[in-house]
Amino acid sequence: MAVVKSATLRCGIIFLCLILGTWTGIYLQRYPATSAIFANVVDFAIDIKQVDLVMIKVAFMFALKLNLGTLIGGIAGIWASR
Repeated sequence: MAVVKSATLRCGIIFLCLILGTWTGIYLQRYPATSAIFANVVDFAIDIKQVDLVMIKVAFMFALKLNLGTLIGGIAGIWASR
């Protein structure tokens, strides 16, 4: 029996756990004992510094980091949403 009945809420819980797991993994990379375990598997970034269109200036950055904390957070999110 599912505790969370809404599909939107279920996806939100999983997404929140993925973000919290990634942040925890990035935090644990600071310590020598856990840095090798929580190393980034995917480290991807797109950075457009500035686009000047006479009347407006636009900047854009997208970065993606995946590590063991992301995987643990995803599993915890799936478990919590059931």
